[in-house]
Amino acid sequence: MIDYSKFNLSYKKHYQFLGNAFLAQDSNDILLNKKLKIVSKKKPSPKQIISLKFAFNICKFVKSNAVVLANNKSTIGIGSGQPNRLDSCKIATNKALEFVPEKIINSVAASDAFFPFPDGIEQLTETGIKAIIQPGGSINDKKIIEAANNANIVMAFTGIRHFKH
Repeated sequence: MIDYSKFNLSYKKHYQFLGNAFLAQDSNDILLNKKLKIVSKKKPSPKQIISLKFAFNICKFVKSNAVVLANNKSTIGIGSGQPNRLDSCKIATNKALEFVPEKIINSVAASDAFFPFPDGIEQLTETGIKAIIQPGGSINDKKIIEAANNANIVMAFTGIRHFKH
């Protein structure tokens, strides 16, 4: 039996209890309002910057492997809870194409954690996404930036991870 009284349950942590086990995560009280680090050759328009920040802030409320698509401060697709980021990209783009296909062209995407492989970037750009925001920090960041440059889209890094279980 685990004695939970030995753990400091401060407000800065979020706890989920599952029988005799628990998951402790940092509370996510961060909203992105700082200047973005643009890592792609293509630079964002002022409208894209607003949309990127909006989409990234929505990510903090979505469960693991979150991918949020937005257009003009409107969420148009969400993929989450999947074992990999590519599946979340597919779900988000499929939902946007199903319900608001007219809004997906020139929209933006946000990811709660880094893209480990270029396949997620390729999935998003094939459907019309023109800018992506993510924390960065993958050992494959160079490949991810290269994929963004090859697709002629904006890629922004935040250094902030919103990943949540």
